[in-house]
Amino acid sequence: MAALCLTVNAGNPPLEALLAVEHVKGDVSISVEEGKENLLRVSESVVFTDTNSILRYLARVAATSGLYGSNLMEHTEIDHWLEFSATKLSSCDVLTSAIKELNHCLSLRTYLVGNSLTLADLCVWATLKGNAACQEHLRQSKTLVHVNRWYGFLEAQQAFRSVGTKWDASANKATGAPDRKQDIGKFVELPGAEMGKVTVRFPPEASG
Repeated sequence: MAALCLTVNAGNPPLEALLAVEHVKGDVSISVEEGKENLLRVSESVVFTDTNSILRYLARVAATSGLYGSNLMEHTEIDHWLEFSATKLSSCDVLTSAIKELNHCLSLRTYLVGNSLTLADLCVWATLKGNAACQEHLRQSKTLVHVNRWYGFLEAQQAFRSVGTKWDASANKATGAPDRKQDIGKFVELPGAEMGKVTVRFPPEASG
């Protein structure tokens, strides 16, 4: 495979894509450079400009990283959180309820999906990190204990510290929703699923 190149707009960096690069660079030859827009160049004819598409591509070419989960249900849960980040968590109108929902889902979990780090964690963490309004919620609320625990746990890891320090977007973004393209509806089809009858649950992770 030819070397990949992630181009980053330093004024509005895709933190989730930069985090993904940190986690796949041991398996994939990829470089990062600054430019006018955020995109992943795979070849002269293949370029991804949607952040979630970039995330999915990197996770799939570095399958051993486990960033896209290990089965169909985990793929679907991860897709849910990618959409959640692009919509609810990026909307001023429903931000408060979105963070409360996130807090509830993390009440018995270390990671958002499964028992290891996935794109879901990268994307949601990056959205919180890059949105001044989200940061204000986390600082002021005394009830978001699970979100703050999870956020701090990830922030303490080397990849998150490195990206957060070099590409700190909070100061460069206005308070409110970040300007990002939505990537909605690209879900894995589940056998036997019926429209309107699918309920996605997030069970507590196994103890021990």
